[in-house]
Amino acid sequence: MASTLQPHSVPPGWFRRWTRESWALQKEAPVAFIFLSGLLMLINVSHQPLILTIPFAGLETALIFATAMTVELGGWQIQDLLLAFRDLPWLPLLRLGIVLALLVFSILLVLWSLHHYLRGILEHDHISSAATLKTLHTGGWANLPLWLKNLLSNSLGNAQTLLGNVFLMLSVGAVVLGLVRQGYLALLAGFLAVLRNVRIWLVFLLASLLLQAGISYLAHILQEAAAAALVAALSVMLLLWVGLFGWCFAKESFGLPKQRQVQRRRVAKTHAVAHLQH
Repeated sequence: MASTLQPHSVPPGWFRRWTRESWALQKEAPVAFIFLSGLLMLINVSHQPLILTIPFAGLETALIFATAMTVELGGWQIQDLLLAFRDLPWLPLLRLGIVLALLVFSILLVLWSLHHYLRGILEHDHISSAATLKTLHTGGWANLPLWLKNLLSNSLGNAQTLLGNVFLMLSVGAVVLGLVRQGYLALLAGFLAVLRNVRIWLVFLLASLLLQAGISYLAHILQEAAAAALVAALSVMLLLWVGLFGWCFAKESFGLPKQRQVQRRRVAKTHAVAHLQH
């Protein structure tokens, strides 16, 4: 593990570079990303229990990463995308999801045990964007169809989850890139990459807080189904962009598989030359 788990520091200028790369990927394969956006909508229309919020966000991250990697490797047709989804390391991703679900369950258990002391916070939960929207009792929100309420709260909630827990995207990236296969090692890889790039993590965290503030404002003005549908579509686009930024982050932290193979060959060649010299 020590020879493979070596996250790198991201070079300066990452925001402009990742914006340019994310846009270039979407321009190169618009059909693939339209298909992906539709898939993200279908996932977020479903009911997502609190304990599975982070695993669902991890699933969406894996799909975004698989799409981005497929396009970078030259595949842009729908069949290429379906093959990439099929070939994802689903078992390691499932292990990571179980680890994350257990962590969420442990946190919820602690909160439940402290319910008497945290009653005010738990009764007026504004900790997450999903909670902010799901606990609305306004007439306009109550009249929205269930699928639209799910799409809004889940897509915005998952986008905020990924921004506020960037190590999650990096952990998924470590699995998708074939760096690790065990869930706990994937989490370790994500945390190590964050530690090597603390400033970027702080920017992601600030973006998460700003998104929460924006959602709290939206929660009071979403009264019509048409407006809610527009915001839901924009939310899916935001989730996609967050995922693509996470892909760029993971790629620059861990390197693409081909890049790592080249690096290993260079290291092996250097060792061989040094051995001959001795």
